Amino acid sequence: MADPSLTDANLPLALGTALPEGQRIGRYALLRRLGRGGMAEVFLARQEGPSDFAKTVVVKRMLPHLSENKRFVDMFLREARVAARLNHPNVVQIFELGQDQDTFFLAMEFIDGITLHKLAKRAWRHHRALPTEVIVRAMADVALGLHHAHTLLDDEGQPTK
Repeated sequence: MADPSLTDANLPLALGTALPEGQRIGRYALLRRLGRGGMAEVFLARQEGPSDFAKTVVVKRMLPHLSENKRFVDMFLREARVAARLNHPNVVQIFELGQDQDTFFLAMEFIDGITLHKLAKRAWRHHRALPTEVIVRAMADVALGLHHAHTLLDDEGQPTK
């Protein structure tokens, strides 16, 4: 049974474009496309399991046409290995690296909330600026997450590559 909190009526339109029902990547039902970049596309998805178990996640899927390019596959897999080692409140958790047919994907933590960009646009529509405290807090949180990532050590105590 589907999670009632994930109906179209309850998902903000800001969460991207709804997908036709039934699209899947691995064990994840895709709900909406959140974005697309040069190497991957990102989806809001639902992991489903026995006894009506459901967990909302984000799935980042490598673009299918790049899966035949060893350089891009290596970059995606390296990102997955490094990201899986990160454990910090300001960095999303990676739950799984998977492969669906010929394409790799990452399943990761979904953080519910408004983006700083959307919050700023909302303030600008009302001819207001974001409070300095909000901007400084966001920047500090980003800096803490980046510091953690850039000081990450491997199992031998060496900086990760």
